[in-house]
Amino acid sequence: MSESFRASSGRKVMSRESATEVGFVGHLLVDAAQRRVVAVAVGRGKKARLVDWDQLSGFGPDAVMVVEEKSLRSPVDEHERAALEGNLDLVGKRVLTNLGHELGKIDDVTFDPGSGMLEELLIGARRVPAGSLMGNGSYAAVLDESLVPPP
Repeated sequence: MSESFRASSGRKVMSRESATEVGFVGHLLVDAAQRRVVAVAVGRGKKARLVDWDQLSGFGPDAVMVVEEKSLRSPVDEHERAALEGNLDLVGKRVLTNLGHELGKIDDVTFDPGSGMLEELLIGARRVPAGSLMGNGSYAAVLDESLVPPP
C-alpha cells in the first residue's frame, strides 16, 4: 500500500525504545539518483533533526517509529540543511523536463512506506513514474521527458 508525502506531513514521530513522541514529520529527504526517501526531517526550523530511513522501525498511517531517540541527528552538510529548511521538498516544486519543457508543479508524491522507494509524482492530472526523476534542486525537479506520459 502506498503512502503520500502530503499525508505524511505532520505525522507523529515516536521512539520505539521509550514509547514517547519525539516530534512530527516536517519533510522527507529524497535522494533523486536512488529515487527514494533517505531521511525524515523531524520538526521544522532551526530545531529540526534528521533520522535516516534505516533507523525507522515503521512508517504507519498514525505514526512513524524510530528505533531510538538517539537516532535523531543534526544535518551533516549543506544538502541536508537545505532539506531541513524545506528547500528541497518535492511537493510544490516546479517541474522541468531534461529538454526544457515546464510541466507545472508537483502536487504530491507516492512512495512505498516499507522501502522508501518513490512510486509516482502527481503533476496536475498526470501520474508520472518516479523513474523519470533525474534531479531535484532548490529551483526545480528535472524529469526525463521520454518517461513522462502525455497530458
